[in-house]
Amino acid sequence: MSKVAKIIVDILLVIVCVVGAYFLSNWLFTTIPVSGTSMTETIQDGDNVILYKQGNYRYGDIVVFNTHVQTESGESHYIKRIIALPGDTVEIKKDGAAYFIFVNDVKLEENYLGGNIRARESDAHEKRVVPEGCFYFCGDNRMNSLDSRSGMMGQMDSILGRVILRYDAKAGLLSDLTIVKRVNA
Repeated sequence: MSKVAKIIVDILLVIVCVVGAYFLSNWLFTTIPVSGTSMTETIQDGDNVILYKQGNYRYGDIVVFNTHVQTESGESHYIKRIIALPGDTVEIKKDGAAYFIFVNDVKLEENYLGGNIRARESDAHEKRVVPEGCFYFCGDNRMNSLDSRSGMMGQMDSILGRVILRYDAKAGLLSDLTIVKRVNA
């Protein structure tokens, strides 16, 4: 191979790598810093999350979405767990001594909450149907989460992506990396 041909091949390889990296970072994945405690214990204030930006969303997925609420630093984003999808009915009601979320008349088994409270009496509401194009969302830290229990719904087309990895920004990517698994629905 001539010297000129080798240079051309090297330049083409660099271009392919740059285009590939751009494609992966802008179409498939992105990293978002987390601010707030609404997802504690699953995700902590100050963590970073890596989002997978493609695919279908389902019950139990942790997603980051645009709320379209303007703040001083731009539009506000939430990180929450999808509880119900378009067409589902959601009700929070007493079952025994505690309050639980029921989706399509089935009580959610929210094992991911650990010791966090599942629902409070003040969260109770009659059946709500999730409108087309929307989703019902809650934070894992139910005592400190502004979410669909107050009546608002997320917009499916405002989801930036599903959380697949989380890491402590202070500790670095490889020292405190956790895979965020999908919940079996």
